[in-house]
Amino acid sequence: MYRLMKSERFTLDHLTSGLMSFYRQTQVECFQQFRAALRACEAANNGKSRYYLLNASGQEYYQGTWID
Repeated sequence: MYRLMKSERFTLDHLTSGLMSFYRQTQVECFQQFRAALRACEAANNGKSRYYLLNASGQEYYQGTWID
């Protein structure tokens, strides 16, 4: 199983610390086949947010390799 994930950046204005950025990770869709997941990820990355793939072991697919 492959999960298409979305990473969104948010900036908050904290009273004492000032501006702080954080990232929210959300699962968008699950796929049984890697090729279908990769096509969906590539198509989704044409927008503002960053999309990436995770495999069943929780590794991220990055530039042709699965990384921890």
